[in-house]
Amino acid sequence: MKINTTTTTTTLLGAAAMALAFSTAQAQTESREQVKSETKAANAAGAIPRGESTNQQPKLDSAKTRADRKAETAAARERGDIARGGEAHPVDGKVKPSADGRNRAEVKAETKGAVKAGQITSGEKN
Repeated sequence: MKINTTTTTTTLLGAAAMALAFSTAQAQTESREQVKSETKAANAAGAIPRGESTNQQPKLDSAKTRADRKAETAAARERGDIARGGEAHPVDGKVKPSADGRNRAEVKAETKGAVKAGQITSGEKN
């Protein structure tokens, strides 16, 4: 009697796979209901991140109301503690003079005179 090695190998692999599946099923100690209840509790506690982001920020609890925060911001703005952005709004509230000591009105008047005299070209004139 000749034994086919392919059939024997396939039979042994099938038996090994069934034994592995049976042992895995036996190793599972928690029931489906237990796993679902644990997952539900972890989800309620916020331990499971939602969405695509892995950087979940914790929820912040504050004793201040929105009105309190707005009042604080308004008071800080009146005291000058909050700086406005950009060079036109420096922290001290004073406009910086130009390098040669002229103010904005003087520079604008000089530029306007230069345009009228034809010293400054505008557009794509050649």
